[in-house]
Amino acid sequence: MKKISVTYNETEWLYAPEELYCNIDGCQRKLQLIIPYRREWKEDTRYPVVLYVPGAAWHRQEMYNDIPKVCKLAEHEIVIAMVQHRECDISIFPAQIEDIHRAACYLLENAQRFHIDPSRIFLAGHSAGGHVALMAAFTKANGVWGPETVGMKDYEIKGVIAQAAPSDLMLCQKEQLPFWMKIRPTAELLGVERVEEHPELAKQGSCEMYIRESLPLPPVVLLHGDQDCIVSVEHSRNLYQVLKDKKKSVEYYELEGVGHSGNAFWSEEVLEIIRDFCYDEA
Repeated sequence: MKKISVTYNETEWLYAPEELYCNIDGCQRKLQLIIPYRREWKEDTRYPVVLYVPGAAWHRQEMYNDIPKVCKLAEHEIVIAMVQHRECDISIFPAQIEDIHRAACYLLENAQRFHIDPSRIFLAGHSAGGHVALMAAFTKANGVWGPETVGMKDYEIKGVIAQAAPSDLMLCQKEQLPFWMKIRPTAELLGVERVEEHPELAKQGSCEMYIRESLPLPPVVLLHGDQDCIVSVEHSRNLYQVLKDKKKSVEYYELEGVGHSGNAFWSEEVLEIIRDFCYDEA
């Protein structure tokens, strides 16, 4: 027999799959919930919740591949709700934003069941999901496409975390289209053939339009790989500068030698940044 000393995190997690948060004309959309867990908790323990939007170029999302990654956040005592929104093939912009509000309101209605602190709601996402998270927060602050547009109660967004987000739809048009894509996802998102021919519509679907010095916005954390060949790092660099110029609370972390996606966005360094953000902003 050998005895060994082990180091481990006492916080584990529970997986609540396929939580139906809305049914729109037969189109069901669901949440994948990962909830912090310990064998012994105080009865009234509540956690911040991050509504995390996986990226899929605004098409149908793969809701399971990222579960091993996002569960790490639950071990940092944050509830993760992975949000499946309507893809642009079914409903064009701003349907995706409306679905985020539906998901948030569902979580608020079930806050006790999921050990959620309703005063600490954060939005996050990767790639197109980061765009949706940013736009949901920014447009809500501007009174556009908010929860009231889908007949739901208002709520506060405490902050936004955007990973490799395409924040400027016109800038997307200047980027090389990946070989596996035949049509630009931005065109499909907006329901047009060529985004360049609809600059005003592209502006409405981009973040900068909603950033005004006189208007409060939730704090923002931006993360982007400096070797991203899918969504140019210029998106986050430009958005960071605009937010700074408009005197908004923003932090930007550029990941050295990192591309568009991968484990780098779930490294211990990044997890600490996200955890500190969620607890400091609370």
